[in-house]
Order: sequence, then structure tokens, then C-alpha cells
Amino acid sequence: MKKLGANGMKVLKTCHLLLVMMWVVGVIAMAVLFLLKPESGDELYMTLRIILFVDYVFVMPGALLTILVGIIYGIYTNWGFFKHRWIIVKWIASIAIILVGTFYFSPPLEHACEIADSTRDAALRNPMVTSDMTHAFFIACVESIAIIILVVISVFKPWKKKKQANKNESIKI
Repeated sequence: MKKLGANGMKVLKTCHLLLVMMWVVGVIAMAVLFLLKPESGDELYMTLRIILFVDYVFVMPGALLTILVGIIYGIYTNWGFFKHRWIIVKWIASIAIILVGTFYFSPPLEHACEIADSTRDAALRNPMVTSDMTHAFFIACVESIAIIILVVISVFKPWKKKKQANKNESIKI
């Protein structure tokens, strides 16, 4: 299979960085928005709608397109899919983060938003809304940390093969 040249790699890396920024900043923004203390049912509803908006417009596309760019990296560059342990860890963690977000973050958030929309001020005292928001806030915080760890893994590329690590050390000398 034909590999990307230097310019193609730069374009791919730029796309990857922009998409990861969408994903990371989106998840962190959602976690921060949970810190708002709405004083009315309307404010609660709008806070939840804004969090869902950030999820739908930044987080989901950023995450899914990051996976797509990862597939392109695997096919059209020498990085491969399973050539390095750090890449395998990133694949597993990225997919796990997306699945957790899809099945454990969004549903309670959407549920709380529906309740807030229909009950407005009563939603402020609804234990189900409080529970759903606490659940979603916890997951947003955990996902923020996990995604930041993935960025660190991308930069430091730990768990290199011994042969490659020794070769890199001898080059630095």
C-alpha cells in the first residue's frame, strides 16, 4: 500500500490535532458546565441543552473523526495499527471512552434534560435529575482525565519495544 509523503503526513497530523482538540476541549467544557448552579428550571434546562450541544457538535464528531484519522494513520503510514504497544493502548482506551460516553454519559444527560424541559422549576428538586447530572458530571471528569492521558501517551510514546528504545538511545549519544 502506498504511504503518505511528508506533506501528507503534515496534513494528517494537523487534522488529528484539531480533532483531538475538539474532543478534549469539548469534554472538559461539558465537565465545567456542570459546575454552574442554575437558579431556575429554565436555567437548568438551558444548561443541559448547552452541554448536549457541546457533546453533539464537538465531542462526538471530534471523537469519531479522530478514530477515522487513526485508521488512516494505520493504513497510509508506517505507524500501523498494532506495531507499538502505546498505539494499542490508545486504540483500546479511545474506543472505551467513546463507548462510555455513548452508553453511560449521554442517556442520563438526555433524561435529565427531558425532565427539566417538562417540569422546569420542579426539576431543580427532582432527585432523578440530580442523580443523572451527578452521574454525567463524574463521567465527564473521568473522560477528561482519560483523554488527557491519551494525549500524553501520544507525545511520550511509552512502552517502546526494547530494540527500538535501545536504538533511539544510541542515536542520541
